Amino acid sequence: MNRPVIICVDDEPTILESLEIELTTALGDQYMIETAEGGQEALELFTELVAENCEVALVMSDYIMPDIKGDELLKRIHELSPKTLKIMLTGQADLQAVSDAIKYAKLYRYIPKPWQPEDLKLTTLEAIHSYIQDKKLEEQDQKLEQVNQDLEKLNYQQAKLIAQLHENEYRLTQFLEAMPVGVGVIDSSGKPYYLNRKAKELFGKGAMPEVSLEQLSEVYQIYQAGTRNIYPPHKLPIVQALQGITVTADDLEVKQGKKVIPLEVWATPIYDEKGDIVYAINTLQDITERAKAEIARSKFNQELLALNFANERFVPRQFLKLLNKSSIVEVELGHSVEQEMSILFADIRDFTILSEGMTPEDNFKFINGYFSHM
Repeated sequence: MNRPVIICVDDEPTILESLEIELTTALGDQYMIETAEGGQEALELFTELVAENCEVALVMSDYIMPDIKGDELLKRIHELSPKTLKIMLTGQADLQAVSDAIKYAKLYRYIPKPWQPEDLKLTTLEAIHSYIQDKKLEEQDQKLEQVNQDLEKLNYQQAKLIAQLHENEYRLTQFLEAMPVGVGVIDSSGKPYYLNRKAKELFGKGAMPEVSLEQLSEVYQIYQAGTRNIYPPHKLPIVQALQGITVTADDLEVKQGKKVIPLEVWATPIYDEKGDIVYAINTLQDITERAKAEIARSKFNQELLALNFANERFVPRQFLKLLNKSSIVEVELGHSVEQEMSILFADIRDFTILSEGMTPEDNFKFINGYFSHM
């Protein structure tokens, strides 16, 4: 890494030599001392150093020089490098020249000739210290600017993520609202967190975060099916889901005034990234039509049993079995079956009386003759 440079400018070589010696003594080898015997030479030297990526910390120039006066030189250097500090060293500069140097070159100090070595040393050290502090402040400002840019970028990304999250939440809410079944969510403490449109219709009210777990059944009028008993809150499927189990039940019903709505409920826990249960969700299906269908089916089965029982008086089970039917209602017109049959007449009219007067041989002949006619 190149050492910072101090440029001394004067048209008198002896003065340049004195400056170089005194500055080297005061600063040691931390800075590189360069000299120029005129304004034009100083500008060329400055340009070369900058091209070599050297850092010019300070330019100390005489005022009266043959080609370019000191105030003009320092003004041009300031235009090229505003951060470089400038000191004018002369005994012949008028007030206007000093004023111009301060105004246009941001002159750091003016030192009259002949100078005092201690004054030159302290002024130079103060200038270098000021330059270093300004450089540190600039670096800090740059770092702060970079941090601000990074923070702004992060804020933008965060805002974008938040917007995306809100969009995702909105879409999810729309999906849940459009579902044909009720959807309810409670938090880990058992308090209502969300009810979709269908669930609000079933319960006649929305999510009420102030309701405790113990109040769920009473507030939302959840009963044990077919009874007047409030459903035990701790047995509610969604409450059981907070214990980490998936539950299905169809023994619940909701009452809204005189209206009774039987429900089938499916509940499951929701976990966070750590595996902890944070919510429980359930679906609520109105099974009114299913319940009606089951009642109708049960009634039909009972009527069918009664019909079968009544028809057994007229249609023997053996006949249904031959037709491969389980019920008389399954028998249609035209159903038939072909089977070989043996018919035994155990009692021919008056045969018993007749047989008592016949020999065994006559009995057999009589029976065979009768069967031949059959």
